[in-house]
Order: sequence, then structure tokens, then C-alpha cells
Amino acid sequence: MNIDLAKLREKAEAITVAGEIERLIECDTPYNRFFETAAELSDNVAVKYMGNDIKYSEMLAIIDVMAKGFHELGVRKNDVVTVSLLGAPYAIAIFYALDKLGACQHMVNSSSGIDELKREFQNFDSKYFVANDIFCSDETLDMLKKIGVEKVIVTSLLDGMSKGLSTDKAKYTVIEKAKGIKSKLIDGKSIINCQQLIKLGESSYEEITPVPFEENHMAAVAYTSGSTGNSKACTATWRAMDSFIQVLGMTEVGRYNIGDVLFTTFPLWIFYSLLNMIHEPLCLGITVALDPLYEPDNLEKRNNQYQFNHWPTIPPYIAKMLQLNKNLDCSKWRVVSVGGVELKDEVKLGADEYINAHGGTAKIVQGYGASEVLGSFSYCYYDNPTLGSLGKPCIGNMFKFVDAETGKELENATEGLLYIYSPAMMSEYYGDEEATKQSLIKDENGVTWYNTEDIMRVNERGELFFVDRLRRLVMTIDLDKSPAKLIPSKTESCVASIPAVENCAVITVPDKERENIPIAFVQLKESNALTDEEIIRYCMNNISEYQVPKKVIFIDSIPLTSSQKPDYKSLEKQYKNL
Repeated sequence: MNIDLAKLREKAEAITVAGEIERLIECDTPYNRFFETAAELSDNVAVKYMGNDIKYSEMLAIIDVMAKGFHELGVRKNDVVTVSLLGAPYAIAIFYALDKLGACQHMVNSSSGIDELKREFQNFDSKYFVANDIFCSDETLDMLKKIGVEKVIVTSLLDGMSKGLSTDKAKYTVIEKAKGIKSKLIDGKSIINCQQLIKLGESSYEEITPVPFEENHMAAVAYTSGSTGNSKACTATWRAMDSFIQVLGMTEVGRYNIGDVLFTTFPLWIFYSLLNMIHEPLCLGITVALDPLYEPDNLEKRNNQYQFNHWPTIPPYIAKMLQLNKNLDCSKWRVVSVGGVELKDEVKLGADEYINAHGGTAKIVQGYGASEVLGSFSYCYYDNPTLGSLGKPCIGNMFKFVDAETGKELENATEGLLYIYSPAMMSEYYGDEEATKQSLIKDENGVTWYNTEDIMRVNERGELFFVDRLRRLVMTIDLDKSPAKLIPSKTESCVASIPAVENCAVITVPDKERENIPIAFVQLKESNALTDEEIIRYCMNNISEYQVPKKVIFIDSIPLTSSQKPDYKSLEKQYKNL
């Protein structure tokens, strides 16, 4: 990437007013950023995939011929192309190819079900659907036809894999035979595979000039997790996307080197994985190693296979690493970052100890982000972060606390409703003007802040700590008949601190006498017996009585959203059906 990130960081660190950094950042399109790096590092490995190393020059050639293929299919600037892709080489190529043409990529999670997929199409006039073939069931194809999708382009997880025989190839072949689209349906007209797309591009004589950069061009749309409400479509402009990778790039100066290997396992329909784990590292000359159907049991295999240095992941995968207790070689690990859900102190400390005992010096670092700011907002990128911290804002990002009731800024406050600013802010919730007005708040200087609806606190080092979601905070009545704030996360933390408890999620339900009461769903560790009375007694001794769960429901596992957060909507439905 042709930017002096160290110099940009030096200038950005001197800024004290939100919005001023936007004067420093000169932006470009994702395709052009990748092209810059590919031109400079053409013989470096861009992607490692199941035994196959793909150089930057080779990736660029695939991208360019795919762009010509999509152009032959009729894709033009501002066309909405709906994509649902797992992290594999051809998925990355498709992202850059469509960006070269200036198409808006409407990123959806096909694994969320046919009804959710249909709902996400409602606000978009999208004639193209690009997805892994395992997401193109007969039911899905029938739905797409009925809503007016004209072209379906499918990619196999075998695309981009080594040509030789391997256990990975055998495994993925079995999966695609069981779940993939029937080959007879791929007619080369309405349903096209990537080989046919590439042949279209190769047969085209028209050279494709990248669409010139425009600040407010609608480049991509991705959805929030929807764990506490309906998911919303966050719109990213070209300027926001490029601002994001510059913010992350200058924050991480000194933490990455050209030729480092980063292991990523997440799909491309989340801004965090698309930008943090794919686009940013590729633009910095970092090799991306992929496993689109990752299972925690395979960590040792992938570690040996890829010899990776960086692993952005989630706390459940770190916890699973400790449970498996395999003899991993951690000597090459330098940055292991987590986000999405809470990182328990015992997991963080246990993982740090494990890595150190297996030849590594890396420490597990936690972060905080949102789709509304296209991924990471803060994380522990500095030395010796405080245990439990979500880090400090990335360089160029800022925060403030406001009063949850009045919306007025709280001067010198150490806790409150968190508003955040980033030059990588979404432009809107597509198709939802009311939600946009509630979440994107302009201050007296015309700077837009995002209302996170999270209650946070900050320590003297400027580090952020999560308290709870404002949307989950409700009023209750204590034993003295006085109103009190019921904070579900406090109940969750208390129950989760019991040694026999594996996980806990708390919902609140209306109550005639107390207005609202907490209900705890509890997942026990294997072979551990615990009664609901014991849990309630423990809570009575450790938290305020109004925070104590009124009822404990034992559950085999806590349901999770696609972003691995507790699915509170699902738990509320379960409770209603009891």
C-alpha cells in the first residue's frame, strides 16, 4: 500500500478533535489498493489455501479475468450484486473483481436460513447472486428465481485448491457432493460456475478500466448480528472502507511485517472478517492463510501447515484450544486477537500461559468493534493492557460518554453510554431511515457519532471496559420497593464464575410485581451436577438481590448468532414456549 503509515500515525496522534483526521486521509478503492501491493510484491504469496500458494501476480490475474467475466454478464457500476461467500481464494478474487467494476456488494449470510435470505433481498434490486455452491439448494434457487434474480454464479470450495490429492480435497469433495448444487443445473446461462465465468473473461476482447474512486460510492452492505433485535444493513462507502484499513494500518505499525502469515477462518459477509482479516493484511503484504470450514480440532493441523504468525479469532476458539490441550508449536505466533464475545479472564490467562509454555511470546489481546464502523474500533495493540480491557481506540478513532436519558455529553465521566467516532463510519442503515437517525448522531460541529447502545467505563489509562447493552438494561424493583437498574451482564458474570458452569446467558422478562426479572439459561460443564437452588444461593451471596435470577433453566448449549454472540432472541422464544 503506497502510504507512509508511520508518518500518517504521527500526524493522527496529534489530532484532538473528532473529524479532523478526515483531512489527512486520502482514499482509493479496494481494487486499486490491492493492485498497488500486487504491483510491488508480485512474486510474494498472497494466499495460502490447502496446499496451494497463490502469488499476488496470480491473484491479480484471476481478479482481472473475473472482472471481465462479470462485465460480459452485464455487471456495471452501481449494480447491486448479492454475495454469500466463505473465506476461499476465489471468494477474495470475486470481491476485488466486482469492486473493480464499481458494483455494490450486498453481503448476506446464506446459512441463516431461506426466510432471512429472502428478507434481506427485499430492499435491494439485485439481479445477481454469487455464492458458494453449498448455499444453492433447490429451495434457494427457486426463491431466487421467484424474486427476479437473473444470474446465479457459484463457486466451489475446491476452486483454488492444490491440484494434487490431499485429505482436505477429499473432505471438501464429500461435503460438496452432499450439499453442493447439482451439476446438471449449471447451464452456463442462468447458473454459472467460476470456471465458466473465467472462460467468459478470457474470451472477451474488452479491456476493463477500474471505475474511478468516488468518496460516497456505495461499495458494500453487510448486516449486524441481530442478537438483541432485527439485523440491520450497514452501508459502506469507498471512503469509509479505505479509511478503515488506514486506521488499522497505522495503529498496527510495527506489529506486522511483509511476508507474515495471518490465519483466517471467517466468511466474507462480515465487515470485520472482510476488512480486518482479508483486505487490510493483503494491502500490507501479509499472506492470508484460509480455512473456510474451520473446526477447532484442526488448529494443530493448520498451525503446522501454514506456520502462521497472526490469528484473529474469537474467545470460544481459544477456550477450545485449551480444552484440547494439544502440543501446538506457538513459537511463530506474534499477535492473537479476539473479539465478538467476552473473553473470560481465566481463558485469557490460561491461553497466555499455554502459548508461553509452547515456545511463544504472544499474548491474547481483546478488542471491540461494530459493523457500523466496519469492524474494529479499539483493541489492545499496546504493551501490558489491563486484564479485561477492550483496549484503547485505534489511532484516529475517538469516543465520548453521554447521558442515556438526555443524550448530553458527560464531561470527565468514567462511565456512560458510549458514542464513538471513526472516519470509517457507515453512511446509513440501508432502507431504514428511522434507525439511522437514532444511531448516527451529529454534534454541534457536524461530526457524526455512532450511538453504540453500550454502557462502558474507562480507566485512567484510557482503556474501555464493557458494562452492558443499553437495550438490555431494564428497570426493576428491589426488596425496598425502590427502582433499580437490572443489568443482565452482571448476573451472567456471577453465574459464569461458578466453577461448574460452562456458560450463561440472561434474558429479562416482564413481571407484575417487579416490572422485570432476570432469567438465567445455564450450560454446565461435562459431568458437573449443579441445582438451580445452588446457583441462586451463590448469586444471593455475590450480587444484589434484584440481579439474582428468578429462574434458572439448564440448557445443553447457549444458542449463538452467526457472529458467535449469544442469541437472546432465540432464548426469549424458548422461554415463551416453556
